[in-house]
Amino acid sequence: MLILGKKCRNIMEIVDSKLVILLKTFSKQEFERFEKFVNSPFFNTSEQLVSLFYLLKKDHPVYKKLSKEQIFTDFYPGEEYKDKKIRDLFSRMLELAQIFLSQLEFEKNKHTSSIYVMNQFILRNLERHFKSRFKESEKKLKEESVIDESFLYAEYMMMKLKRDHADIFRNVIYEEELSNIVNAEYQLFLNYVIYNVLSYTLLFSIRKYTINNEVNLEFSDMVIQFLDKYPRENNPIMNILRLFLDLQSRDSEPVSELDMTTYGNLIKKLDENDKAINLDMKRTIYIYLVNYTRLKSLSSNKFFKDEHYRLLKYSIENDLYPKVGNYFSEASYVTVASESLINKDFEWAEKFIEEFKLKLKSDVRENAYTLCMANLHYRKGNYEKALKFLVRVSIEDIYYQLKVKNLQVKIHYELGDYEMCKSVIDSFRHFLGSVKQFPEFVRIRFVNYVNFTSRMVNVWLGGDPGNMVEINREIQEISQEKVESRSWLLAQAAKIKY
Repeated sequence: MLILGKKCRNIMEIVDSKLVILLKTFSKQEFERFEKFVNSPFFNTSEQLVSLFYLLKKDHPVYKKLSKEQIFTDFYPGEEYKDKKIRDLFSRMLELAQIFLSQLEFEKNKHTSSIYVMNQFILRNLERHFKSRFKESEKKLKEESVIDESFLYAEYMMMKLKRDHADIFRNVIYEEELSNIVNAEYQLFLNYVIYNVLSYTLLFSIRKYTINNEVNLEFSDMVIQFLDKYPRENNPIMNILRLFLDLQSRDSEPVSELDMTTYGNLIKKLDENDKAINLDMKRTIYIYLVNYTRLKSLSSNKFFKDEHYRLLKYSIENDLYPKVGNYFSEASYVTVASESLINKDFEWAEKFIEEFKLKLKSDVRENAYTLCMANLHYRKGNYEKALKFLVRVSIEDIYYQLKVKNLQVKIHYELGDYEMCKSVIDSFRHFLGSVKQFPEFVRIRFVNYVNFTSRMVNVWLGGDPGNMVEINREIQEISQEKVESRSWLLAQAAKIKY
């Protein structure tokens, strides 16, 4: 029994080792390439590691059969087991696997390898080789559609290589020609720097609402001033980022004509240059725009309300939504489903709820799905079905509890079950008062919502219908951001005759 326990422990150790955890992430194609990599004498001269690879291959990708003792016996027959030898063997294979990953990453950028090759040609005084490769690389760079950090860096490095070539291979170079080359190189370097500074500034600007630490953006301000003075007319991405920062600087202010104009120009340029923006940058931009249009729509601005939902759907349909690692964000899943249901886009909403359920982490999947299904049935008027889904929602998370209680209040109110609605409201009010984690603006929104609903319930339970005049006036006067479900409250208030 002790031996069996020891073997089980060692099997677990293999599964939990850094090497095996890494190998399990390899796709079938990657694992096949790694086999060739391990067998290449250029990258690996150890026969031991070749043997280890084929031993591990037999158990890939589950790794449930092999134990450390079995591996040790294969490599060191007749010797007493020493864990250090196995750890050293695994460590060497892990290092080889990491070199393999670096090779995969290197191959992603075709311009980088070409730049390194041309640099070697210069060092070896191979002008014919250099000129041929330079011409080929220049052609490929011009054919590139995406303008991003790697493209701008390649442009700069190509011009730098051109200057190095002129310095080394040309016996005579006129000062004016050299100055033109150096100036072009400098301008391309500035493009690379400006793009990166704008990208970081954009990131910090977006995150200023979620992080408390102050970031010194003095250099960013200087770069923006420089760009305004010397615009990069041939670089639409920089102009897009500049417009974006202009829009962001006023996102907490009331909607103005300038906002509408800037937003319109930004959307137009995004559409015109869609293929020139890389996926990561595009995702950052659309995540912000979805949040921006929502913020602007809180003042009941119909244009931004419509734009918010249009962008929300566009981001989902074009893989531009927020991700947590390789998973769809749980909060985003619930929000997107809710927004599509509010817009009565039931067919799209149901398709989204079903398809994106599988993109959630397994530990949150069922709960998020159940809540969304409850909301779907509520919006369709299937109140009893909605309640059946709601009782299955785990409310350990306070935000889930907030959403569940909100839906319960609405369903019982619309069913005319006012006594039950009053009971849920009392529980809701106690919940809002006892939980300290809610930001104050969230608490205010829901406290106002609960208070208005409670006063309307009291009218239905025998109170003076004339009170609805005052309730209705107060709901209309309160701003959208200070009360949850304001449009729902107005719709319900309109049903009471007084």
